[in-house]
Amino acid sequence: MDFLNNQLPDEKFYLTDESGEQMAFTFLDLIFHEEQEYLVLLPAEGPYRDEVVILRREKGEGPGEESYADVEEPATLKAVYGIFKERHSDQFVFAD
Repeated sequence: MDFLNNQLPDEKFYLTDESGEQMAFTFLDLIFHEEQEYLVLLPAEGPYRDEVVILRREKGEGPGEESYADVEEPATLKAVYGIFKERHSDQFVFAD
């Protein structure tokens, strides 16, 4: 996936994984699908900078906390990615 005009939003989104390592992402979209919220992120560094990451937003344990989970259901990933592609067809060139 390439961003047209080579300009990505400047907003970085930092997540900490299970091992305590912080990872930087560029926030691309928040998508509502089947009563769930999904974040579409682009890794800011590393070998997968051209592949979006889709995470489900979940409530955290305390008030005002939230967490993010991998989406393992192929049908959900396909549906959310399809919505993202439709919304951003004028901004990205999609490889698939």
